[in-house]
Amino acid sequence: MLVEGEHEIRRQGILALLPFFAQGSLSLIVLREMRARGLDITLANQMAHPAELKADPLVDFRAADRVIDLSAHALPGDWTHLARIVDKCEIGLILLIGAPGGYAQLSRLRERRRDIRLLDWLFNTGPHFHSFSLRAGCFDGVLVESVFMRDRLAATPDIGRIWQIESGVDLQRFRPVNREISSPKETFILGYFGRMSPEKNPLGFVEMAERIHTMSPSTRFVMYGAGGQAEDVALRIAASQARGAIRFAGYVEDPCVAYAAMDVLVVPSLLDGRPATIIEANACGLPVIASAVGGIPQLIEEGRNGHLVSPRNPERMVSLIAGWLADPESFMALQRNARGVAEARFNRSAMLDGYEVALRESLATPARRVLHIGEL
Repeated sequence: MLVEGEHEIRRQGILALLPFFAQGSLSLIVLREMRARGLDITLANQMAHPAELKADPLVDFRAADRVIDLSAHALPGDWTHLARIVDKCEIGLILLIGAPGGYAQLSRLRERRRDIRLLDWLFNTGPHFHSFSLRAGCFDGVLVESVFMRDRLAATPDIGRIWQIESGVDLQRFRPVNREISSPKETFILGYFGRMSPEKNPLGFVEMAERIHTMSPSTRFVMYGAGGQAEDVALRIAASQARGAIRFAGYVEDPCVAYAAMDVLVVPSLLDGRPATIIEANACGLPVIASAVGGIPQLIEEGRNGHLVSPRNPERMVSLIAGWLADPESFMALQRNARGVAEARFNRSAMLDGYEVALRESLATPARRVLHIGEL
């Protein structure tokens, strides 16, 4: 017979609640490594997988019977189904990662099962940030990547522990192998690589490319990525007067292929957290021009590994390109510095150690007293 608190101690399983399983996503990279480090991770999806994104086959998780399809149980009233999974899989911690129905379900679950620890993983100040803010009192803590997100959350009423874990990359995989540190060619290539969705602003990249092309006809542009706006982007390029200068390459399996095809990565986001593309590009010796939104300013050391420039300021980009062409050594120094910044600041091992500490300490700490459930 279990004494009080004993069952809670035995519950060492972690349930990661995601919308779907996109191949290459940071969350799956981290969760896969946590499983390799001995944590009992079960994955659950609340949505059908979008046709435009490649799904991770999850061979390793499926072989261990650690994948659950909850797409038919995403309504708030289905919290009872979630409760049964918690008991069946001996779950002690639920990690919410962008599953839209999760907030209402977990609020109700926590009201009735106050021994279950809850963590949210927030990347930016989009809709999930608002949902979390309404229900912060029923979560034990939140994982964020940037100082920007940490500071935005610090003023949230009833906030639990805030874990800030800076993202990093595999510096052996992302390195300047397929591209040499060299002076820029006469045909300078600006690239976009990322999700084709409104917050990432791919259509803004196309508009920017059109305006740059009128001022610098020799400049070329390439776009890689998939997502809901992919068709709109392709149609916009096809109808553009600059269509001969813009190549839409679509989805690419290996990000290094995309980075090797450009001289500078442009990140024109309207809303963002701490995008992995900036870190990966720097690790490949690729400078970055990015919008000053979210956690991006903490990633860019102005003039060292890139520049903060609004996509609405193409004149500034043209000026930068002209300067690099006139002084090739300055661009080569920027390439070298980009890799140096990645080596000094964006180490994947440190990131993974941080997530392991956060998850293990959360499992070892009793669930906090619920202060405020929020609206149901």
